[in-house]
Amino acid sequence: MAAAAHPFGFFERILAGRYLRAKRAHGGVAMISIISMIGIMLSVAVLIVTMSVMNGFRETLLSRILGVNGHVYVDTHGVAPAMRNRVAEIAAQTPGVVSVAPLIDDQGLATVDGVAAGVYVRGVRKEDLEKLDIVMSTFQRGGSLEGFSGVESPTIVIGSELATRLGVVPGMAISILSPQASATAFGLAPRRKSFVIGAVFNVGMSEYDSALIYMPLEQAQILFSRGDSVDRLELRIQNPDVTRYVMAELRQRIGPELTIFDWRSQSQGLSDALVVERNVMRLILMMIVAIAALNIVSGLIMLVKNKSRDIAILRTMGASQGSILRVFFLTGASIGVVGTALGLALGVGVCLFIGPIQDFVSNVFGFDIFPGSVYSLEALPARIEWAEVGLVTGWALFMSFIATLPTAWRASRLDPVEALRYE
Repeated sequence: MAAAAHPFGFFERILAGRYLRAKRAHGGVAMISIISMIGIMLSVAVLIVTMSVMNGFRETLLSRILGVNGHVYVDTHGVAPAMRNRVAEIAAQTPGVVSVAPLIDDQGLATVDGVAAGVYVRGVRKEDLEKLDIVMSTFQRGGSLEGFSGVESPTIVIGSELATRLGVVPGMAISILSPQASATAFGLAPRRKSFVIGAVFNVGMSEYDSALIYMPLEQAQILFSRGDSVDRLELRIQNPDVTRYVMAELRQRIGPELTIFDWRSQSQGLSDALVVERNVMRLILMMIVAIAALNIVSGLIMLVKNKSRDIAILRTMGASQGSILRVFFLTGASIGVVGTALGLALGVGVCLFIGPIQDFVSNVFGFDIFPGSVYSLEALPARIEWAEVGLVTGWALFMSFIATLPTAWRASRLDPVEALRYE
């Protein structure tokens, strides 16, 4: 069985390879080709790294948001305990629901030895808090939930940045002031209660580490004057991306009286902003890749001008226009292929080792290039989506081929008589 014919003949590949090699007489052409290759390499690498970081940002933020917060909520303000328990039973039996937890959410002021900080208090049951792996797995040394449901000196769990700001560690006491006032002999006064810090968590997201406090549900009811009521029921489902199906089913089961909403109503704005930013950044960087690929044209034009005599001789010896076109197309396309391959390797390598690279740059320049207090994350995330890497690679090769074709076509149409007239 005959082997399939190669799209480029042996003569064409040899000649293209010779044209790609630097010669003293045509050093300018070689330099332009090297610059074009480096430009394609860097633009492809930057596009891959940027898209991977954008993907990492979205995945990391959503995983931490959904790790700390629930997926679907049922508002139970003012609902009697019996009715609330009935709704919780119905929700637990709804297809797709994994767990149901009553919550109290409110703001307060934490104070320790004259140091104060605004906090976001979340009242939860101990068994529900133990299910939050993202919180439980990040307890700092010495932290535990022992006494979390206690009445005497009840235990609470606070974020690491909040603990640092207040200068506290597990075992120390902290006072929390509630905005709900209590009647005293001297009039209304803010409600204050002391707690023992049982554990300090660090989920890696500044929004939570700097303000969130977990408190036993019963203690939150006392502190915020909730009585036996809770603010809402938090539902965790199997697939957080399809909350609308669970919400529709839940609506049919409990009726229209209670408000049902999901995590998107609280955090979707951030997620959508990241998607828009990623799409705009992809478009801009793809244009940069196109511009880098167009640099091939300048080197190829100079090469065709310098090799016009060789082209004319080849034509007179019987080389076809198609053969000349393939020689110069292969010459220019090789620059794009090599540049794209190097950019692919560089971009993927940076994404795979982005953590050590970030630490190295921070140590060399002496400052944190990615402060968690500014970006709400403590490490630069990167997630490689190979489909997107394939899109970037295909785009770079496509633009390299498109940039090469016009000049190669022009070389193939060169009139040998005109080229040799003044030689």
